[in-house]
Amino acid sequence: MLQYLINITDNTFVPVIMFALLSAAFVQTSKKYLVTGFVLGMMAALVYAILKRNTGIAVREFYDLGVIVAWCIIAIPLLICLFLRKPLSILLMVIAIGLITAQCLPNILLYPFEFDVGMESIFNNDYLFKWVGYGFALLVCILIGLFVYRLCTRFSSRFVIAITSLAIIIFTSQNAINLLQILIVRRFISSQKWMMELVIFVLAHVNLFTFIFMILVLLMSILLYTKSKTTSLVGSNPAQVRKVKASLRRDRRTSLLLMAGVAITAYTVTRARYIFEKGVELTPAEPVTPNADGLIVIALDRVNDGNLHRYGYSAMDGTLVRFIVIKKSENAYGVGFDACDICGASGYYQRGNQVVCILCDVVMNIATIGFPGGCNPVPLKYEIVDGNMIIRPAHLEAEKSRFK
Repeated sequence: MLQYLINITDNTFVPVIMFALLSAAFVQTSKKYLVTGFVLGMMAALVYAILKRNTGIAVREFYDLGVIVAWCIIAIPLLICLFLRKPLSILLMVIAIGLITAQCLPNILLYPFEFDVGMESIFNNDYLFKWVGYGFALLVCILIGLFVYRLCTRFSSRFVIAITSLAIIIFTSQNAINLLQILIVRRFISSQKWMMELVIFVLAHVNLFTFIFMILVLLMSILLYTKSKTTSLVGSNPAQVRKVKASLRRDRRTSLLLMAGVAITAYTVTRARYIFEKGVELTPAEPVTPNADGLIVIALDRVNDGNLHRYGYSAMDGTLVRFIVIKKSENAYGVGFDACDICGASGYYQRGNQVVCILCDVVMNIATIGFPGGCNPVPLKYEIVDGNMIIRPAHLEAEKSRFK
C-alpha cells in the first residue's frame, strides 16, 4: 500500500498543480482546448504504456527525452504568450497540457500491472492494499488540483499569471535536470563534475520539487484564508451580505482543504516513505578472491536459485568492489556492479522477485540487468566455463573508483 501511495504522489502531485494553474491562467479559453490537450497527452501515454507492457521496443528514457525536449522548447514562448495574451497561447497551452499529461500518465497506467507480481492469486489483502494506496493517492492529488483551480479563480488574473509563470519556471528547471540526467546516462554528452553533482544532489533529495510546489500551494492557501478573514461584509442589502458571507466561508473551506491535502502529501513523501524504506539494508557481500590462475570463479549451482547474490572483491588498494549476480533465464545471468551511473554505489536489494535500487526505489527489469542504461547496474563482463562463472579481477579493478 505505502509503495503505491508514495509512487502515485511522486508522479502526480506536481503535474496536477501545473495542470490546475495553466487551466486557471487560461480560464478565458474554451474548456474544449484543455480537454484536447489532455486527450492528446493521454493517447501518447497509452501508446507508450501498451508498447512497454507488451514489447521490448519502448525505452522510458527516450520517451521522456522527447517529452522533456518539447517542453523546454515551448516553455519560454508559453511564458511570453501568457503575459501578452496572444492567440498563439491557446495552441501552446494545448501542447503544454498534452506534454504534462504524457509525462506523468505512463506510470499511472502501468502500476496496476505490478500489483500481482509474485502473487499466486489476486484474492488477498496485499493486492487490495495496493489498490487502496493507488486509489487514495490519485484521489487526493486530483482533489488538490481541483481546489487549486478554484483557489485561483478567487484571485486577480495578474496574480494567477505571476504564480503560473513561477510554476512554469520551476517545472522547466526540474525537466532540465531530468534531461541532463538522461543525456549523461545515455552518454549523449560527456559529463562534467558539476553536472554529476547537480544530478546526484537532486536524486538524493528526491522530493525537492514536490516540496517547492507544496510551499507554493500552501502560501496561496494561507493568502486566500487571510483574505477571507479580512474582507469586509459589504452589500446593498442583507441578501447580498449573506451571499458575500457564504462565498467567504467557501474560500476558507477551500483553503483548509488544500492545507489538509498538502499535509497528507508531506506525510506521504516523508514519514510514509521512511516507514516503507527503513527496513531496507544491503546484505553483506560474500568475499571472493582470485584462484591460482588469477581468476574469480563462482560455481553456477550457487547462483541458480533465481535470487540476488552479492559478492565483494578487495581491490589492490583495499577498496571493496561489490558486484551482483542473478539468474535471468535458463542460460542467461544478470551480472553487474552493485552500483549505477546515477545513484552511485548505493546498491541493490531483492524485494520479492524484484531487484530494486536502494536509493531511488526504481524496480529493475531483471531481463535488462547486464545491459547499460537507466538505473541498471553497471555491466560486468563474465564468462561461463565448465559450469562456473569466470570474472577477471582486472575488470573489477577498473571500476573500483565507484566504491571509494
